[in-house]
Amino acid sequence: MKKKSRILAVDDEEAVAESIACLLKTPHRSIAVAKDGKEALALAAREKFDIITTDHRMPRAGGLELVRQLRQRKYDGKVILISAHLSADNIGAYEELDIDEFVGKPFNSKDLREVIERLEEDL
Repeated sequence: MKKKSRILAVDDEEAVAESIACLLKTPHRSIAVAKDGKEALALAAREKFDIITTDHRMPRAGGLELVRQLRQRKYDGKVILISAHLSADNIGAYEELDIDEFVGKPFNSKDLREVIERLEEDL
């Protein structure tokens, strides 16, 4: 039987986080949402997530700070950055933090599902 994967969708735009959750929810996945990096870190301290999707620009703690903190905590799951606003410097900073995938906004639902499915194969 396929292992149920736990996914955390982090985006300060509630509609985006909820659409990611709806798009990815299947009987083999459970999805949680957080509105910023600070909330995501609190959730990740209580629950184990296999995959975390995050936006870059968010209040309180953005994507870079979230990924940096996750790596400091030895988070070994997959991280996907979903953003429309990335400079070469930001991309380089995420790559140094071993980000698993980049997905541009607006994203194509089929492409996002394929990225998730590919990462789930490695869980």
